[in-house]
Amino acid sequence: MPVLATKEHCTGCTACASVCPKGCIIMAADENEFPCPVIDVEKCVSCGLCKKVCPIITPLERPANEPVAYAAYSKDEAMRLNSSSGGVFTEFAKAVLKDGGAVFGAAYNAEFEVVHICVESDADLAKLRGAKYAQSDLGDSFREVKRRLEQGQKVLFSGTPCQVGGLKAFLRKDYENLLTVDFVCHSVPSPMAWREYVKYRARQDNGGVMPSAINLRDKQSGWTNYQYSNLFTYADGHAHAARSGESLYMKLFVGDYINRESCADCRFKGYSRVSDLTIGDFWGIWDIAPEMDDNKGTSVVLVQTRRGAEMLRKIGDMLVLKEVSLEEASRENGAMIKTAQSNAKRDDVMRMVRAGDFVSAQTLIDKVTKQKPNFFRRLVRRLLRRIGR
Repeated sequence: MPVLATKEHCTGCTACASVCPKGCIIMAADENEFPCPVIDVEKCVSCGLCKKVCPIITPLERPANEPVAYAAYSKDEAMRLNSSSGGVFTEFAKAVLKDGGAVFGAAYNAEFEVVHICVESDADLAKLRGAKYAQSDLGDSFREVKRRLEQGQKVLFSGTPCQVGGLKAFLRKDYENLLTVDFVCHSVPSPMAWREYVKYRARQDNGGVMPSAINLRDKQSGWTNYQYSNLFTYADGHAHAARSGESLYMKLFVGDYINRESCADCRFKGYSRVSDLTIGDFWGIWDIAPEMDDNKGTSVVLVQTRRGAEMLRKIGDMLVLKEVSLEEASRENGAMIKTAQSNAKRDDVMRMVRAGDFVSAQTLIDKVTKQKPNFFRRLVRRLLRRIGR
């Protein structure tokens, strides 16, 4: 039986399951609902393809040259206000769709689970906008991307750095009609933790009735200095909003209480990446280039490849753009190059969350805050700067 990446290092990217010619590898949820490969030894023919495409076992080669960094935001103000940062991803996606292409990215399904979907119209791009702080279910995305590429269709695939790495490893060749976009990622939270938190929020806000809309990066409270809010809206029109630094879920996320184990040893950090473009919030832009900050969101963009540079030139008229240094791009965005930390209380908190006991989780965090108030406030501020999209 082939030996795949250990649970401590596996990212759940699905490359091994997607490439298996006998279908003997499936992605099964662990106790925290992180996807993990499981091999049916009766079907396995020991072809070794799964090990060849695992980006942990067989790391991908990164570009030799450093990327070029920019601060950027879309001139479409309405769309930008509904985006996590500067709306740059939507401009990339619109350009691909205009050429008859398809766009893959993370969206909420009807139950607010995070899943990867394929979009082929501008009208559906709104589903892909906004941050979703849980590991997405990729389903059969990798095979579907390959099918479309083989047919000659242009494809934009967006995802976490490890998901993009998994796709590139699975494809095993470079496709000129593929554009890959990853983002500055702190880490990936548990799908179980997200689902239980949505249910908890519904109980607290609305008698257990689920929300009609969720926006974890609402800008009504602003964007500059990390002032965005988590907004849960319900069918009768009332809403519950919490500032980023006050939201229990964000504290669990940035405190590394609910994140995937492999995120504590991420193999995909750094300036140079296997994607064509890297995007994220340009935290600190208010100090670096104040003229690029109007409190509506500004993106950081790293151009990794020739295709990435061509795309940025193609949509240049749609953006306000300013070249910056890599040091400026990462000064307040440590997640670009630094891995998340392992939290000693992670297992305890996960048990609480699995039981839907967010009161105990809040109590634990409050206890840490009380014991080390200045340290915890600094930690939250620092980690909020490291959050992705």
